[in-house]
Amino acid sequence: MRKISFLFIVVLLSIGHAQLFAQETESDTVSQDYAVPMSYRASETRYFDLLHTDLAVSFDWEKEQLIGTAKLSLKPYFYAQEDLTLDAKAMAIQSVMLLDSQGGTKKLTYDYDGSEIQIRLDRIYERTDTLELAIDYIAKPNELPAGGSEAITEDKGLYFINADGKDPNKPQQIWTQGETEASSVWFPTIDAPNERCTQSIAMTVQDKFNTLSNGILTSQKDNGDGTRTDRWVLDIPHAPYLFMMSVGEYAVIRDQWRDISVSYHVEKKYEADAQAIFGHTPEMMEFFSEKLGVDYPWPKYDQVVVRDYVSGAMENTTASVFMEGLQVQEKELLDFNWDDIIAHELFHQWFGDYVTCESWSNLTLNEGFASYSEYLWNEYKYGVDEADYNLLNDREAYLDEAEEESKDLIRFYYEDREDMFDTHSYNKGAAVIHMLRNYLGDEAFFAGLNLYLTQNALSSVEINDLRMAFEEVSGEDLNWFFDQWFFFPGHPEIMVSETYENDTLTLLVQQVQGDDSPVYKLPLFVEIWSEGKSANYPIILEEAVETYEFALTKEPELVVFDTERQLLGTVTHAKSPEALAFQMTHSRSFQSRLEVVESLDEITDKKLIQQILTQALQDPHYIIQEFALDYMIEKEIKPKKYQALLDQAYTHESSNVRSYVISYLAETDFEENQDKIVAALDDPSFLVQSTAMTFLLRNGETVSEELVQSFSKETNINVVLAMSEYYLTRTGEASFQWFADKAMVVDDEALYFLLQVYSEKLVNASEVRRKEAVVLYSDIARNHPTYFTRLAAYQGLVLMSDLDGVNDLLDEIKAGEKDERLQAYYEQF
Repeated sequence: MRKISFLFIVVLLSIGHAQLFAQETESDTVSQDYAVPMSYRASETRYFDLLHTDLAVSFDWEKEQLIGTAKLSLKPYFYAQEDLTLDAKAMAIQSVMLLDSQGGTKKLTYDYDGSEIQIRLDRIYERTDTLELAIDYIAKPNELPAGGSEAITEDKGLYFINADGKDPNKPQQIWTQGETEASSVWFPTIDAPNERCTQSIAMTVQDKFNTLSNGILTSQKDNGDGTRTDRWVLDIPHAPYLFMMSVGEYAVIRDQWRDISVSYHVEKKYEADAQAIFGHTPEMMEFFSEKLGVDYPWPKYDQVVVRDYVSGAMENTTASVFMEGLQVQEKELLDFNWDDIIAHELFHQWFGDYVTCESWSNLTLNEGFASYSEYLWNEYKYGVDEADYNLLNDREAYLDEAEEESKDLIRFYYEDREDMFDTHSYNKGAAVIHMLRNYLGDEAFFAGLNLYLTQNALSSVEINDLRMAFEEVSGEDLNWFFDQWFFFPGHPEIMVSETYENDTLTLLVQQVQGDDSPVYKLPLFVEIWSEGKSANYPIILEEAVETYEFALTKEPELVVFDTERQLLGTVTHAKSPEALAFQMTHSRSFQSRLEVVESLDEITDKKLIQQILTQALQDPHYIIQEFALDYMIEKEIKPKKYQALLDQAYTHESSNVRSYVISYLAETDFEENQDKIVAALDDPSFLVQSTAMTFLLRNGETVSEELVQSFSKETNINVVLAMSEYYLTRTGEASFQWFADKAMVVDDEALYFLLQVYSEKLVNASEVRRKEAVVLYSDIARNHPTYFTRLAAYQGLVLMSDLDGVNDLLDEIKAGEKDERLQAYYEQF
């Protein structure tokens, strides 16, 4: 599930640090003593082994319920058993029958508490016995007490979208979401990540609907009454939380990887765009299969987009589900792509589905690897700069979270399993994996992943299984690495200072992190530039304070601590403006270059600033160019000295750079650059067009009515934001209606911003229009699946609280809100 470091002259860098540091003394494994405020979260004890699940289901759209029969094949795991407990949440259990090999049945007695079925078996069963059960039930997901988390906003397992078909802007759909333990809302099972079984699902639906589930579609039966029964079969065992179903009217675009079927399921209006959205999937499958040395391990791969999804995406075995935001026009993909989330869910098919964490405490074995797949794909497809940029964003998100609350990466103590879905499990996990790759070198790293996958295929794992695979490959005890990074909270916080005296460069390196974190063992490189040449020196930090000396005949131009920029942590290392300018010119590391442009505000020497900007405007990565342009806008730097570079940037391949150039031209001298800004309205990119439109409208320029009407119809977020600014200043009912209509069709992110602008417009609206808006805002504040959109709607209602009844409405919304973040915010009102 998805919820954002080079110029090497030492050849040994490419083969990994382990070989350079092998002679160093390794630290013993450390343990941490701390108070335990919560119960230990053990892996689920396995009393039974669930062998196969056979489901037959149909749907009551009016009641939003599932009518099902579950046939389960089980055997005692080791010890003899005389009763069986199954997870089954918010169901009406109609019968539990024991089946025999001759087709006979025996009714079994059971107790049901709304969460678990406790079944009394007809005799004691040994581990050599297999029992077959049939359970008739009705799943009632709307009767489940509301729950969820930031990553998975609801946990009712089974969702009916627009069940009565009355919403003209939304299709009718059914879909499921099993992680963490919500599959047991729609079928009785042993709902634990260390369980695994094969499956068969027969889904009876109206003929107009497509179905999708795990595995292969083996049959379709016309029932003669306007319904059809589709049977999906997966004969390779996987965890119950990875079971899935979807029902809806879809365009299904067929693709292929080797001899494996690959399909993309989108709403029919996006049929022509699906290949552009998902089309890299076969290439990803080939790349990951070759990189891991383990071919994609399942019989097919489907990707489906659903409405009102409760997360970003989910890696159900052979059939990933994605949020509706992935459905975009092909033109929109000129400004961004969805490769990261697509790669993330695909990589889960190995890390999470093929090899599964045995408990949620070990979640990073699923999510850390899936997050790191984004780095691998970006590195391969778009280059190391793009990979480093995205990993740096992910590190920063983790550091922000760690500042609020620092946690162990492997956590055996937590309040709720949903709490594991945070930037520690995802982002820190990916960053730690990147450091391990950097330490071992690519050959050993990928050989270790191969061994881990092959040794643990179709089984459940804990973090030690990963460590032992790498140890077997590398021949090195890696407890020191795994202990400090996986079993302690926090990260190193390093202060570096340098002095040069008597032909000697001295580096003072201090680890200043808090007492909760260890003093880390950190193998890394220091790059020293002297007399125009660089050299890399391997060092190992193992003490809180260490000093390193380097004999140099001249004061160095630049010192780069952690040459590869692979370290997860914070490094404070003051550099002179001259050193920063030298770094911009000589370092090919993305993070080194970004560090320089981020430091521009600290530099006062105009010649050095010009040198850095000149280099930045030619940088191979668009983000560096954006930083330079943003700085030039902020400082109102005139284009004279940079005109040739700005002309190149105006036609840059990145629409992000082109849009920044338009902003720069408009901010510095709109009248002089008006022709270029107007010409940008014909740019193929929505982002560039909307930037040009925004500045033209702000400056009172007349834009053709035809263009305004064309832009007004779009749902692209950039265009919507530009036009919301336009309609904010217009009078008349049509301008209000544009907001109301647009709110019904844009995605979550666009709606969040749209509601805020509309709230501003409503301040001076008629009472009739404001009352109509209250209905819209209250519906969104109560029912929208994303918390930040509900927040925007609630804030809008606060601005209309002078209307009769709105304060009572706000109280009702506050009382019904389940998200703790919103509860805390609403208490302020």
